[in-house]
Amino acid sequence: MTSADQKALHTNLVVVACHAHFLGDPEAADCDVYSPQQWNLQPFQQPRGHKPGEHETFLDHIQAGLNKLSSGAAKDNSILIFSGGFTSNSVHLSEARSYFRAAIALTKLHGQSESCKSLFGSKIFLEEHATDSYQNLLFSLLCFRKAIGRYPETIQIITHAFKSERFLMSHAKAIRWPSDRIRVQGIDPVMSVEEYEDTKSGERQRGFLPWTQDMYGRREPLKQKRVSRGWQESTLDVLSAEFEPGIGELLRYDGGEEGQTLYHGNLPWCRV
Repeated sequence: MTSADQKALHTNLVVVACHAHFLGDPEAADCDVYSPQQWNLQPFQQPRGHKPGEHETFLDHIQAGLNKLSSGAAKDNSILIFSGGFTSNSVHLSEARSYFRAAIALTKLHGQSESCKSLFGSKIFLEEHATDSYQNLLFSLLCFRKAIGRYPETIQIITHAFKSERFLMSHAKAIRWPSDRIRVQGIDPVMSVEEYEDTKSGERQRGFLPWTQDMYGRREPLKQKRVSRGWQESTLDVLSAEFEPGIGELLRYDGGEEGQTLYHGNLPWCRV
């Protein structure tokens, strides 16, 4: 089968949204992908009391993404993209690249690291600009288009279950992606009842609701969150250079006067 024939098979985009940096070297003897010391974790992601570190959930996300390439009905049709930019001044590595390194370390535990490495550039790609969940979705679509030559037919997002609403009811709506062609596989950290209630409330107040009020993340507080994670507007010039005119307009669109007006320009996936 030629490279063109193989690309023609690829219709399903699998996105693993990144949330931290893995700092370990998968080739080093002392690499321990399950050690919190080998991850750059925010305070709320650190292990505390009986609560394990959230890096264990990130590894579950990575494994779920890898599983999409090796098993299931869509394994031959899927492309896996790790999505996450250079979000920390102290780490000179994108979240996406660090997740791929974590994937190598994870598969090495099962003697499959060479197989994982061999998929890079053919079935596994890195989206290294995103600083929030909206960008995870949109930029991964563009990454798929650049790698395969066309847009996917279907999307599967692997992230926290508590973020399902924002992806399905806000982000997909904002880019006018057909609602029957995007699904979320949600994997949450293990939580006590108190942690569950805090997480659910926090996502509602600081995640889902702000995104419904500012669908494109161009106003406060979402705008400042991007900046705090290293976002630069000049990145839009790089992202829009190789795509249809409507993509450049969407990348810069602010949602109108209230931030809640959908972009109505031409988008290529609306014709898929």
